[in-house]
Amino acid sequence: MILSIKRLIITVITGICLIWTTGIALGQARFPNETPEQQRYDREFRLRETPRFLVKTNLFYNLTTSPNIAAEARLARKWSFELPFAINPWTFNKEENVKFKFALVQPELRFWTCEVFNGHFFGLHGHYGIFNVSKMPNPPFSENMHQRRYQGRLHGVGVSYGFQWVTGSRWGWEFEIGAGYAKLEYDRYPCDVCIREHISKTRNYFGLTRLGLNLVYIIF
Repeated sequence: MILSIKRLIITVITGICLIWTTGIALGQARFPNETPEQQRYDREFRLRETPRFLVKTNLFYNLTTSPNIAAEARLARKWSFELPFAINPWTFNKEENVKFKFALVQPELRFWTCEVFNGHFFGLHGHYGIFNVSKMPNPPFSENMHQRRYQGRLHGVGVSYGFQWVTGSRWGWEFEIGAGYAKLEYDRYPCDVCIREHISKTRNYFGLTRLGLNLVYIIF
């Protein structure tokens, strides 16, 4: 579990660095189908005025004590790429082994109907995560999640819709909702602490895969 989280963190940091440099390079590039006058306008005004790189945090995740951060870079006039990462490393009650531990990364390619970082967008995202869950309260969770411990991983794809609006020179808000598919591969333990006997299972999930109310900060 710890080694898997370390690999995810290294992957996220590497991805953020890559999209940062890619966003800068593509943001400064000319558009090949434009006239010289349009290219000059892009260089001198549009590219300077439109943000190229921003970071954000999902308040819904923060409310569940799950620290998270996302980086997003402009790829073209109407295209951007986002790389979010969320983690919950806490054990809420050590005596009863109450925990909802997970690490999740969800890269997403976005198409904006107006321009990047302004208005409506549609996204195509993938997700990969690991989890270790036990003794969750019932309700709102099921009786199985209250009586058993689940440890495994998930991966899949989905589509999303969202809207972003700027509220200042550096700050903004973003709402997003998405649905898709996830394949869960996990071991189910008959009690919340024992590790000798378990059942390995696979489950296919279709439903909500992204939900965010993000606080956005524009880097440049």
